[in-house]
Amino acid sequence: MSRRRQSSPSSSTCRRNPPSIWRVLGILALLLLAYLVQQGYVDLEKILSGETAGSLPPVVQTGSGEIQVFFTTPSLVYPDVPEQRRPPLHERALIADIDAASRTIDLAVFEYNLTSLAEALVRAHERGVVVQLALDRENLEKPEMAAWAGVVEAAQIPIAWEESDAFLHSKFVIIDNALVWMGSWNATNNDTYRNNNNLLRITIPAIVENYAAEFEQMNAERFGNSKQSLTPNPIVASDTIHIEHYFSPEDGVAQHVVERLNTAQQQIDFLAFSYTSDPIADAMIERYSAGVSVRGVFENRNAGGIGAEFDKLRQAGIDVWEDGNCYTMHHKLIIIDGRTVITGSYNFTGRAEDTNDENLIIIDEPALASQFAEEFERVYRQARQPTRCKG
Repeated sequence: MSRRRQSSPSSSTCRRNPPSIWRVLGILALLLLAYLVQQGYVDLEKILSGETAGSLPPVVQTGSGEIQVFFTTPSLVYPDVPEQRRPPLHERALIADIDAASRTIDLAVFEYNLTSLAEALVRAHERGVVVQLALDRENLEKPEMAAWAGVVEAAQIPIAWEESDAFLHSKFVIIDNALVWMGSWNATNNDTYRNNNNLLRITIPAIVENYAAEFEQMNAERFGNSKQSLTPNPIVASDTIHIEHYFSPEDGVAQHVVERLNTAQQQIDFLAFSYTSDPIADAMIERYSAGVSVRGVFENRNAGGIGAEFDKLRQAGIDVWEDGNCYTMHHKLIIIDGRTVITGSYNFTGRAEDTNDENLIIIDEPALASQFAEEFERVYRQARQPTRCKG
């Protein structure tokens, strides 16, 4: 007679009810994920939308070229551990452009210690590309920047030095006179891995020509107030985009910013590393009084500085916050009515207006503005719920 196998009660129970240890581990995993999201380690919005860390930002077509926008810290990694760094998208894309250069590379930047950039410039020089730099000499007082400059000088790459008390504060790279990278980003580890910044990769010939004309003056060791207003294309317009392009101190930049603020009808959002300009603040207050919504975030260590407009704007009723990045919020950005972007190296200060080498671009293009609006909302949200920073 055959015998039927019977399951023991204990084994049957195990199959029906998973061990409690797995439930505990699942709860712990959810708690860990919530902590990582709250602290900025994980961008849950990107995960849910399916966006990957390696995806390129969308391209805005302008008729004569393209614009791509990169943000350095769309999600904050804190604490930043140098040994655990992985090159972010903007760094990889810039280095790829430099490695693809066949004729010329012109770079102007305020601060500099990003090793990958120095190495890429040397590689380009060694394969016969004409590489020229314009740098601020004052930063040689910092050992890591002196070492970076030593690497490119040892390769016999020529450098035009800003020698005065003014800052060569512009930040741009021109490659093969065909494309330019510009924005608030310095060529440093901090600006690459820690600080909030934006970069634009632009292939519009007229804009590239503007930067080339500016660099030509710097390369001839004309900086600051020794420069002339020689921008060949201050206005670039097509059926799809309108761009205004200015340089400091020769172009009276604040006036153009104020003129644009005065056109605001619905919304002004801004992110400011340093903001001491009375004319710009007065224009924002006037539009707020006229019923325009105005919101802004200041870099926290500058919000209370001498001449800062933070208290003035807050006392006028404007919604302003100190930033929540454990490192530095380095944007210089204004978004108007969801269609106009004002950005560049230009802080909203008298020094940027009257003394330093700066560049600023005003772009009317809703799709581009929407990308900057997403960055504003990230920084604004973090300012209202700051990351818990050690120390």
